[in-house]
Amino acid sequence: MELIPADEEERIAAVNRYEVLDTPPDGAFDRITSLAARLFDVPISIVSIVDRDRIWFKSHHGVELQEIGRDLGLCASAVCHHGPWLVTDAKVDVRTIDNPLVAGELGLRFYFGVPLTTSDGFNLGTLNVIDVEPREVTEAEVATLQDLAAIVVSELEVRLAARRTLEDRRRRALELNDEVVQGLAFAKLAVESGRSDQAREAITDTLHTAQSIVGELLESAGGEGQLGPGDLVRSSGALVSPPRSPSR
Repeated sequence: MELIPADEEERIAAVNRYEVLDTPPDGAFDRITSLAARLFDVPISIVSIVDRDRIWFKSHHGVELQEIGRDLGLCASAVCHHGPWLVTDAKVDVRTIDNPLVAGELGLRFYFGVPLTTSDGFNLGTLNVIDVEPREVTEAEVATLQDLAAIVVSELEVRLAARRTLEDRRRRALELNDEVVQGLAFAKLAVESGRSDQAREAITDTLHTAQSIVGELLESAGGEGQLGPGDLVRSSGALVSPPRSPSR
């Protein structure tokens, strides 16, 4: 049976893009596998990610395994398809009859997996439900597992978008910090060499950069991200400390 998709290199790049492999357990995904097991009345449900040579479990309800070899897993077959992959009785299905998970101690009989398909069409792994008894599925159950798989992908997409936003903000902050430091250094040199006009210009540019920094911070915090003239300048009264009462 073919276990390597035609777009394998691009698919692996997509897996790596989400940076999910070997991450700690996560309640959001654990709730999905728990719900899937309950809805299908099966002992096992797994969110799997198919790596180059292994199938890693982001969530594994009903089993203690964290990963298995790719050559053993039915998920490796499921990611080769762009639709549900169903085995109603693995002991008589020619696709799975010789699989160690079927013939061995686990005694897997029923496997139903839906690919975790990204927005650009790559199958990262599956959301699957597993039983040790053979069974059929209804159209409604197929739709249910597809919806749950879509929720898994949505969780991954949201986390990817948040990480990219954070990385962009960090990069922008470093760029602005460099501009401020360079501007202040230039102003210092200009003052020391008696070029007051150039020093004034450098300080003005640095203040504009500082306004940009604060504006972006306000925007990221939910504000309008706009500053007017003088917004970074204290009022004259704020710079004067009130006189202390004479001690007695």
